[in-house]
Amino acid sequence: MGKRFCVVCGKENVELIGSMCIDCYIKNKQLVSIPRKISGKYCKICGAQWIGGKWVRNTNSSPVSAVEEIILRELPNKIKLDENITEFNFNIKNIWKDQGGHIFSTIQFRGKIKDKEFTQEAIINLNVEKTICDHCFRKKTRYYEAIIQLRSKGKEGVDDRKRAFFESFFSRDIIDNLSDIVEGKEGIDYYFINKSVARKLVSNISSIVDVEINESYQNERMKNGKREAKLVISLRI
Repeated sequence: MGKRFCVVCGKENVELIGSMCIDCYIKNKQLVSIPRKISGKYCKICGAQWIGGKWVRNTNSSPVSAVEEIILRELPNKIKLDENITEFNFNIKNIWKDQGGHIFSTIQFRGKIKDKEFTQEAIINLNVEKTICDHCFRKKTRYYEAIIQLRSKGKEGVDDRKRAFFESFFSRDIIDNLSDIVEGKEGIDYYFINKSVARKLVSNISSIVDVEINESYQNERMKNGKREAKLVISLRI
């Protein structure tokens, strides 16, 4: 009976994968097939990612960049692994630009074939677009769907105490939804991108203190067969 040997290095009586020993298999085989390019889009203001045809705000608490997030999300779905790999992971070594401004990333792959560890590196071209998401565009252009007009029940106007009380109800989402704040003689107007955020804020306040609320609409118009208007909420404290 003939001896089992590696056709590359000639080692005998070793475990083979096909006709090669594990060491030669790792050296000569393309263990990880990578995509030529990874594409993505993110907001240069807030870092929101364009995923599945919509903007998704960043909820990742770890300090990674938007480009890293795109790599970590897209790469696992686009690589192909050798069928003999038993363990596998990767990490981003660096992200860099060439003289033409094209973005690349060096990726390090680690894993095991049987019980033998391997390490490989590859450079991936990144087609990453920096733009402005819908939310940040609306903030930038001071778009609004609702106004909360903060007013005083008395004649003294809105003082610092009443303003501080009103703004104490602001969560991060509420602050993020503000597109403008305008101070006037009668009080302060808060402009909100989303009607539901404004209504929820007023509801939270009215559940705790006695306030006067009056709703009205302005700038009514027809758009795509639907009536649209800006919501105006007069809130007297």
